[in-house]
Amino acid sequence: MIIGFSTGCLYKTHDALDPATIDLFRRNDCSAVEIMVHRVSDIDKLIALKPSDLLGFEYISLHAPIYDGSKKEEYINALRAIERIHTVVRFNTVVLHPDLFDEFTFLKDINLPFAIENMDNRKKTCKSVESLQQVFKEFDVPMIIDINHSFSNDPTMKLSEDLVKAFHSKIEEVHLSGFDTFHDPLFKTQQQVILDAIPSISLPVIIESVLDSVGDIETELEYIKKNIKKF
Repeated sequence: MIIGFSTGCLYKTHDALDPATIDLFRRNDCSAVEIMVHRVSDIDKLIALKPSDLLGFEYISLHAPIYDGSKKEEYINALRAIERIHTVVRFNTVVLHPDLFDEFTFLKDINLPFAIENMDNRKKTCKSVESLQQVFKEFDVPMIIDINHSFSNDPTMKLSEDLVKAFHSKIEEVHLSGFDTFHDPLFKTQQQVILDAIPSISLPVIIESVLDSVGDIETELEYIKKNIKKF
């Protein structure tokens, strides 16, 4: 299966856009990586990356910066920069948080493989099937199923089942982590119910567990591989 981490998993100790951080995941046999660009101000670091910094990954996702509607032009400029990088690196997916957008029209003019994810229990919208259906009517892009987010809204996992049932043809990536306080390592929470909610092991899996140390990369990856349900 295609599996790897978000570079933001090591935010406590490492810069998510440092080539050395990316290399840590490559050296732990990850076939996928999500490049975390948390803020628009991080774009310069992204631009500084070389294509060779991303070699060896079968699947490359990029988490776009958080959108601030009061700084729309600045955000568009950041996306244009990502668009230029995309012509060289070829991201498989560019992840957006849909709850932050009051409209999506301006995104349609940008040539990036956007996808949106379901949101967690701290957000007001884009958590339910109905809310996401409204987004897809306006912005018809693929979906990322974030199982941590759906668990935070409904630990029975009925919501996760409903999301998969409603959007199965749109889902192209899985976000995975345990849930205690937020994005916790599954080797600590040991929530099999979250692992069992992965809709298909043919989908790329991006682990978003917040790690305390580099050694936790191997521990978390091996725990997930050992306990993931075989289809």
